[in-house]
Amino acid sequence: MFARHCVTAEIMKEANDIQWFLFIDADMGVINPNHLIEEWIDNSVNIILYNRIFNHEVMAGSYLAKNTPYSQKFLRFWANYELQLRFPAFGSDNGAIHNVLLELIFPKKVSEREFCESIWMEVKNFDDLNLYVACVRNIIDEATIWPNQLRILPKGEAWARDTWITDSMWSERDFILHGWQKRRINRIAFAGWPSPFVSHNFNLSLCTNFDTVSSNWQYKDTFIRSNFEVERWLNKTIIASSRDFEKHLKLLTSRQRL
Repeated sequence: MFARHCVTAEIMKEANDIQWFLFIDADMGVINPNHLIEEWIDNSVNIILYNRIFNHEVMAGSYLAKNTPYSQKFLRFWANYELQLRFPAFGSDNGAIHNVLLELIFPKKVSEREFCESIWMEVKNFDDLNLYVACVRNIIDEATIWPNQLRILPKGEAWARDTWITDSMWSERDFILHGWQKRRINRIAFAGWPSPFVSHNFNLSLCTNFDTVSSNWQYKDTFIRSNFEVERWLNKTIIASSRDFEKHLKLLTSRQRL
């Protein structure tokens, strides 16, 4: 998983005529083609990340990268991070992005980072990983932008979100959904999702014409909701995530006293 960021950096280096790159996971797709990714571009920074809605994580599976030496260096540092760790990186690159942020954005907070690393070393499951991520996010605090470096978009304000949060319900506000895995479709399990499409057979030849491209998106009407309804659903998840964050902070405080 780490190597994919190195691949991205190499492609950026070769395609120096392209200003911005959008990186997305293989299980992400456009639900609403009436948006443009340019809506989220901020030329005051080089890397644009976003906060996941249901937990404390910075999303590793999708980001915007300006084609600059800073972005390429950032991605290579992230890609090579697995090699410099003294322990297995639970959570793969998704866990590592948090340590990467601490090293590159807060290089002087060495003791704080080492405390978080001590928690990461002991992680055995995703519940444990949430504690480590909370440790890092407590250091980063509420900051969302570092000019000329990067920004982290707040929960619910990015170009993409996890589909299972709303059981695949979506509205005009949405652009890209994450979590479209075949093995989880119509499964009653974590990240299971019902398909919002009538058909999954996309005709790529229609994509060459602006007037016909939208024909590929054949929706099930029952999955289309109002912005108000979807945002209410998301806000409920954000509030629950905030409560979990406070619980994890209390656990961190008790560990620091030991």
